[in-house]
Amino acid sequence: LNQEIITGTVVKVTDREVFVDFGWKSEGVIPLKELGYKPKVGEKIEVCIVEPETEDGYALLSVNCARSIREWERLADEIEKKGVVKGVIKQRVRGGYKVRLENGLTVFLPMSQVDIMPVTRPDDWLDREIEAKVLSIDRKRRSIVISRRKLLEEERAKRRKETLKKLKEGDIVEGLVKNIVDFGIFVDVDGVDGLVHKSDISWSGLKTPFDVAKIGDRIRVKIKKIEKDKERLVLSLKDVKPDPWERIDEIYTPGMEVEGEVVKEDRKGYWIYLPEDVAGYVPFENLPKDLKLKYKHRYKFIVDSLDKEKRRVILRWPQEEHQK
Repeated sequence: LNQEIITGTVVKVTDREVFVDFGWKSEGVIPLKELGYKPKVGEKIEVCIVEPETEDGYALLSVNCARSIREWERLADEIEKKGVVKGVIKQRVRGGYKVRLENGLTVFLPMSQVDIMPVTRPDDWLDREIEAKVLSIDRKRRSIVISRRKLLEEERAKRRKETLKKLKEGDIVEGLVKNIVDFGIFVDVDGVDGLVHKSDISWSGLKTPFDVAKIGDRIRVKIKKIEKDKERLVLSLKDVKPDPWERIDEIYTPGMEVEGEVVKEDRKGYWIYLPEDVAGYVPFENLPKDLKLKYKHRYKFIVDSLDKEKRRVILRWPQEEHQK
């Protein structure tokens, strides 16, 4: 009720109060001190209702409330025309942040609209000065929602066209990791979205997207394909380095000792991650009876053979005592 502006008419003025007819059965009263001057009878005044009925039977009115609403509307009109605002993130609230703008207004920045990448450390954004786009203005509720993400996306869209003209398939470029999921890594290459599928993460095939990068990292990738109609890139992480199987005979020879990390177990043995991004495999039959290898632990093995067709180094346990 007190958030609505009503126009009333001055009907009586005393030394301390101003009586106003604002359309109700009883009149409303404004403290003269709040009004700041002595109005004339018949003058129109904008007010808000603070209290519907006092002990004296009058409604308590406020001109300051109406003035602050008019000022809010003026500032809201101002930023609506600009479309873009600057401010400081002041407080975390449910679902986002309160941002104090340069003109003094406090607006809402949803968490999903903070950045192109997911926000993983919300407190790091506090007290940061930002520039953002005005998303919506609700004059009835007097709330304004802004988006930094939308502004960034518009800037990226401008860069994307230029970047796509420069890029070529086969180029090795640097990109920013935007997100990581089970099936791959999303990378921003100077405004163009790209995906490194999990099959292009490593030559060994034993690394997951989460093993090789984290959000915010800058990584080097090779452009496998440019999908110009969709304005996106198909990327590879493994192709930045030569395929180790092209010179596997130089890297590993039967009988040599190697050290690797246990990454997974299947029905017939253990998969071992070896140096040079090579997959090693030790069948249960090549291990001492009842020996259980521990996940993520490193062990020494002997190269038994090279399975070039399946691109894996077959390993066996050294003849010496069990390793700790």
